[in-house]
Amino acid sequence: MIAAQVRGVLVLAGVVAMLGVSGCTRSGLDSGPSTTPTSVPTYAPPLEPSGRTVRRPEPIKDEFLLHNPLYRAGRIAAVTCSLPTAKLVDQRTMIRYATAFVACLDRAWAPVISRAGFDFVPPGAVHSSPTGSKTACGVMEEGTFGVYCDDDRGIYFNWPEYVVKESYRQEAGRASVQYLIAHEYGHHVQWLTGISDDYAVRYGVVPEAARQTEVNRSEMQAHCFAAAFFGANRASLRIRGERLDHYGHGGYDRSDPELSNFDRWLRQAFRAAGPGGCRTWAAPAKSVTGA
Repeated sequence: MIAAQVRGVLVLAGVVAMLGVSGCTRSGLDSGPSTTPTSVPTYAPPLEPSGRTVRRPEPIKDEFLLHNPLYRAGRIAAVTCSLPTAKLVDQRTMIRYATAFVACLDRAWAPVISRAGFDFVPPGAVHSSPTGSKTACGVMEEGTFGVYCDDDRGIYFNWPEYVVKESYRQEAGRASVQYLIAHEYGHHVQWLTGISDDYAVRYGVVPEAARQTEVNRSEMQAHCFAAAFFGANRASLRIRGERLDHYGHGGYDRSDPELSNFDRWLRQAFRAAGPGGCRTWAAPAKSVTGA
C-alpha cells in the first residue's frame, strides 16, 4: 500500500453544523486540539504505479465502484457508544479511546455491510503511530494524522497530534479523534466491499496526471462514510445545540470556496445517514476536489 498525503483541515464541526443545520464540515473554532494539524488522514492503493501508459482514463466500468450493493443497503445503525471519560493526554488514554470508538463503529457498520451481501470483518488493532514510526504501509509522515493499511486492516493513529492539555478543550479533542477514526474506518468499509481493490486497479491504469482524481474519489468517499455514520448516530452521540459548533478541529473557514465540495458531500451523507449518498466514483472529477 502507498500511504499518500492530502493537505487540508478536517472538521466534524462542519460535518455536523453544516450538514445537520446550516451546512457541513469544518469550523473556524478555537476549540480544536492544541496542535492544529495541516493534513488529513489518507489511503492510497496497495499497488506500485504501473508501467502501462494510456492516453486517456478508461471509463469506470467496475460494479464495485459505480453500482456497489453498499449504496443500496440503507441507513447505518444507530448504536450506543460506551466511551472512556478519561482526559486525552497520553498514548494510553488516546489508544484506549480510539479503540473503544472502533468497537462502536463495528456495531453500526456491521448490519449495513451484511445487508449489502458482504462478510463483515472488524478492522485490526488501533496502533500507536507517532511521526516517524513504521506502519504496515510505510512510515508515518509528519503532519499525517492516521492511515488505514489493508495489509493488516490496521488503523495507525498519530495520537500526539491530538493531545489536548486544556480541560475546556477536551470535548473538541474527543470529537476530532472520533472524526479521524471514522474516516479511517471508511477506508475499511471500502476494503470490505471491494471498492479499495478496484480503486487500486483504476489507479494503476490511468495516466499519472489522472491519478490524483482517483485519490480524491477515495478520500472523499471515506469522509462521506464518516459523515453518514455521524448522521445516523446524531442522537446517540448527542450532536445537537452548541455541540454542532464544537464538534471537530478548529481552523475551518466556511468562506473558503475550495471546501465547497467537501461541504456538499458531507452534508449529503449526514442527512442520508447511510452510504447511498457517497457514490463519488460516479461524480464528475471537479466535484471531488478538496478532499
